[in-house]
Amino acid sequence: MKPAVSGRPLALLAGLTVAAWLGCALWPRLLLMLGIYDYGTFYLDSYAVLAALDAVRAGADPHAANALDPLLRYHVYSDWWLALRGLGLGREQNFLVGTTWVGAFAATAWLTARPRHWREALWLVLLLVSPPVLLALDRANNDLVIFVVLAICGVAATANGWWRPVLGVAGLAAATGLKYFPAPAALAFLWVRPVRRMPAVLLAALVAVGLALASVWTEVDRGRFTVGSGVHVMGAPLWWRDLGWSDQASALPGCLLIAAGAAVLALSRVTAGLAKRGEPQECLRAALGILVLLTCFAAGVNFAYRWIFILWPALWVWRQAGDRSLPGRQRWAARAGCALIGLCLWHDGVLCVVVNLLPPHDPAWINRVQLIFRLWTQPLDWMLMILFAGWLLEGAQASLREWWAAGRAA
Repeated sequence: MKPAVSGRPLALLAGLTVAAWLGCALWPRLLLMLGIYDYGTFYLDSYAVLAALDAVRAGADPHAANALDPLLRYHVYSDWWLALRGLGLGREQNFLVGTTWVGAFAATAWLTARPRHWREALWLVLLLVSPPVLLALDRANNDLVIFVVLAICGVAATANGWWRPVLGVAGLAAATGLKYFPAPAALAFLWVRPVRRMPAVLLAALVAVGLALASVWTEVDRGRFTVGSGVHVMGAPLWWRDLGWSDQASALPGCLLIAAGAAVLALSRVTAGLAKRGEPQECLRAALGILVLLTCFAAGVNFAYRWIFILWPALWVWRQAGDRSLPGRQRWAARAGCALIGLCLWHDGVLCVVVNLLPPHDPAWINRVQLIFRLWTQPLDWMLMILFAGWLLEGAQASLREWWAAGRAA
């Protein structure tokens, strides 16, 4: 039976997050204290997309340095975004477009989370007012759009009727064509129920993702650019860089380390439960978020707004931490996951606040502080990713075992 959900926790969640977001908009110094800069342009990233549209209209190449953009950025995304010019959108509509993206993300986050009580609401508030989310909102980054599109995939979790799987697969294909990195999230369809329909939906998702990637394959390279080490970035190479490794040299060891840690956790049953505990949509979206985060973390250094996809797995982990029917080690693993989620989303923001409260220092001192801070805090990111990978691996195994058992029974 689906747990009853009161409207009061949802209202509390929406009210507190809107109040915090409006506070940051009205007093930009709050964002500056957290190390978030807008470079003099509100909704900086949606502006870049609209500047590319205006460049196309003017007959300029949007894939070269764009003089219409404040930072002279070229269009790093797929050409699917350029279809927005058919709506007559341009830089003059940036406030409308950015606010629409922010509003759509907010509504999607609230409605897909649907907190059951005030403690869950406060946990979600902690996530939604964290610096990575504020960075995404301040810049109106198009990851907000990807979050909304991926949320549609949840409808496929209960594959009753043909339209649910079709809509879910279409959502994943659209997200992949727009920004590439959601492609591995096709594996989240392992969590489709009833389990007898899972193979067909998973195969359809893999085919749809393959077709989407094929249509933008020549454009993928333009999205590869180096993000420097600093605050409000995330990714496996950060730690390796500080230890003297190049991004290319550290890629394989990083993936092997995560895989080995996940295998140990899954085999020891420390991270059990993703396939069986929780509503189907909740589990599928949790798997979606984990797959996106693991992909982005392992693939390179990204800006911290990638953390917005942690919302769904964070809610699932929170509920496991409070589930007294779970074995002790599984419950403690979930509690550790909650602690790591909070630390990973907030550690850079806390550092920025502390440094900004101190008397001014020279850049060399700040760089040394950041280096020392990364060396101590990056292991937290790694531990969280290994935990996520363990839950994902064990959940995928359990889902496949369930499908095999159902087939034998039939």
